[in-house]
Amino acid sequence: MPEVPERRRPRQASSMPGEAERRTVIGLIADPGLPISLALGLRDSLPGLLESALDPETDWEVDVKEFSLPLAKQGEVELNAHSQQLREANQWDYLVYLTDLPKFEDGEPLASSFNAGYGAAVIVLPTLGFVRRKRLVRAVVQVLASLHGVGDPYLREDGRVDLKSDPLLVERRIEAPEVDDDAFETAKGARGRLLLLVGMVRSNRPWHLVPRLSSAMAAALATGAFGVFYTSIWSMADFLSPQRLATISLLSILIMGSWLVLHNGLWESPLGASHAQKRVVYNVATLMTIFTAILLMYLALFVIILAGSLVIIDARFLAAELGHPVGFGEYVNLSWMSASLGTVAGAVGSSLDDEEAVRKATFSQREYERRKIRLDKDEHNAAAEDD
Repeated sequence: MPEVPERRRPRQASSMPGEAERRTVIGLIADPGLPISLALGLRDSLPGLLESALDPETDWEVDVKEFSLPLAKQGEVELNAHSQQLREANQWDYLVYLTDLPKFEDGEPLASSFNAGYGAAVIVLPTLGFVRRKRLVRAVVQVLASLHGVGDPYLREDGRVDLKSDPLLVERRIEAPEVDDDAFETAKGARGRLLLLVGMVRSNRPWHLVPRLSSAMAAALATGAFGVFYTSIWSMADFLSPQRLATISLLSILIMGSWLVLHNGLWESPLGASHAQKRVVYNVATLMTIFTAILLMYLALFVIILAGSLVIIDARFLAAELGHPVGFGEYVNLSWMSASLGTVAGAVGSSLDDEEAVRKATFSQREYERRKIRLDKDEHNAAAEDD
């Protein structure tokens, strides 16, 4: 266990007129992807928020860097083990780490933790749900208030959290018994786990997976085009009820999703601490991510086929083939049926897509890559020089 640095005392407001403000630098490091995007969004506004909410006599500065911390053998982020070296190398007073890897404490999803002795804190973005900016700002300000030794600005006089600051609040706080121990804030109950799952899918960004399924999309479009040119599909789509068409759609999405999971080996078995909880949430989040991406692809396919059918198929010719007057609804049914057939064909086409790109949309793959990270003093210094 690394040596615990001396705890920082709470900063006192300047009492002498004209006394220079104290300069405090926040190191805000974040994982690649969504975390660093959110961190960059806070860089300009956070100093003003800290000045108004925590300490108006302090000149706050925020230094944002894209940087991933390694995982211990138990699968936990080694924040305390590296915080002192990182702060010294970068001349940071406090270190706040934004990560998209889920963490658990006492069987509950961890939202944030901080250690006043190490001057460091970690915020687990998935536990914040869809990561509204207001909720992220609240979490960052709270941990910095604790590190800075001032009161929580979101606490009311009776000691309870002001729900107006976040109406979806589900946190439970666990205070640190000693200065060099971690304090936690966890999301409790089924609502907290639902927020975690939504946040994990948001971190996976399923809309980024759709372009990576280019071969699947090409196969789906080629097959869906049959619906535009073959009259037998026109007749079938016109005959089937909306309920039957919806069932076919669900089956096509299920077939393609199952194929992607099985073919790419996306069913996950995470290791380390809390592996039982991780196994459930990782796999549920993976399924939600995959099926969300397929649904987005299905909708894009539907729109493309609908536009093509409206341009290519004359309404009078369609009416003659179907034997009754037609309107926009008949074109919708035709495109609906064709998109479902194309999605089934897309499952086969997905075999040609980059498997590694698909796997990167899962948390176990990112956790595996993080386990290979090793930091030494040279890498700490490299982080200090990296923009």
